[in-house]
Amino acid sequence: MHVEILRYPTEEDWERCKMLAMNTIGKQWAGVVTDKWKYDILLAGHGPIRTLMLTIKMEIPYYISTCFVRHKYGVEHYVSSQRNDRQNKYDRRKAPQDSIVTHIMDVNAQELMQIAHMRLCGQATEEMREIMKDICHAVLKTNPEFKPFLRPKCLAENGIAKCNEFKPCKDPLGYLPDYS
Repeated sequence: MHVEILRYPTEEDWERCKMLAMNTIGKQWAGVVTDKWKYDILLAGHGPIRTLMLTIKMEIPYYISTCFVRHKYGVEHYVSSQRNDRQNKYDRRKAPQDSIVTHIMDVNAQELMQIAHMRLCGQATEEMREIMKDICHAVLKTNPEFKPFLRPKCLAENGIAKCNEFKPCKDPLGYLPDYS
């Protein structure tokens, strides 16, 4: 399995995000985007973070891809076809669920954090958590400001475990990615 970041928020994207945020409160902006401001707006989850886009390419099993496509707001999915007239690696009618597909996600920052909250959760499969951890590690190489926000949902707010799943996992810290 492989994860690659094809597009990520640049300083120019962050400047645009701040300009849009300032417009919503009736202010002009000319200046610098600080790490503190990035943290504050990501924590607040305000709308302008939806302009911060990432494109993530994955080589993953089909059954993992089907979990990602459940996310449909703030994200577009482009999954390689398994149709027999489009590929010749295997017969789709007989293909096992772990057949590898290329899955590209075009996702905004707000939805990326939501996906991490769900797919790092102890209720997600071990394989899904591993892929999501790989995504988180790849994102942090280009955008370390996301580190506090790519967590299971029970730990998303100030690291305090509070789960709203039907069957909470026993050790939420065990699902926290090791970002060392």
